[in-house]
Amino acid sequence: MKRLFPILLLSLFIFSCSNDIQDNSPALQAVVDTVLVRSADSRAVFNDDGSLLIQGNTDSQTINILINSLNQTQVELGGDNPNTNIASYTDEFGNVFSTASSSADGQVNYEINGDNTVSGTFNFTALRNANQDTITLSRGFMFGIPILTELGDTPDMSTNDSFTARVNSVIFNPTIIAAVEANLLTVAGQTQQASISVLFPPDTPPGTYDIAPGTDFRATYTLLSNNTVLEAQSGTLTIVANDTDADEVSGNFVFEVDGFSITDGEFSVSY
Repeated sequence: MKRLFPILLLSLFIFSCSNDIQDNSPALQAVVDTVLVRSADSRAVFNDDGSLLIQGNTDSQTINILINSLNQTQVELGGDNPNTNIASYTDEFGNVFSTASSSADGQVNYEINGDNTVSGTFNFTALRNANQDTITLSRGFMFGIPILTELGDTPDMSTNDSFTARVNSVIFNPTIIAAVEANLLTVAGQTQQASISVLFPPDTPPGTYDIAPGTDFRATYTLLSNNTVLEAQSGTLTIVANDTDADEVSGNFVFEVDGFSITDGEFSVSY
């Protein structure tokens, strides 16, 4: 793929952004509103449909960039739906801000390097809660992020997070999966149209728990076209396994929200 960012320019970008930014390889970082967020772990993977998912994680925050337009080296975010290029930011409280909205905007410039890594720059404004809450990521930078699968390869699902469900009997198969630990552990899956989140204490032992508003066991279904968040009024969450030493948890769930029945929910994630 044609290179947009010579290595010299990328090095100058690191130096000029902030005295706090370090020259790491790989690296993914951005200024979230006014605070610099630098990932402790960053990676990328080609999905089965050929799209590229780039992810950076801190201990409590996640930045995801999903690029479907691999025939381009510059893609726009937000705008008229549907836009299959989506970026999202998950904060330390498990709130997911996404560009999957006509009111969002942004841009990603990237290159896939000869050593099967990805580098580039990005910025975006993302929304949640029916456009009431917004967040801006500026001066986004990624360098030397390893792509764990070659284009056309099938990822080894035994080493990747998984999240599936049915919404009114229709299969929900997310392109973005995030697990964020704060006071509660939030496990979320997101498609271009909607997201599903379940929240529970990080140290929850195996067992079945009632989902209800205002408790430690909650769930939401969010319509991204208008950022409407629907909170589960009832349901159950079953923790199948929770290894708090390895930070790995798996479980299943069902719940009801206004107009939607979420069934056959399953997840297995690292956090």
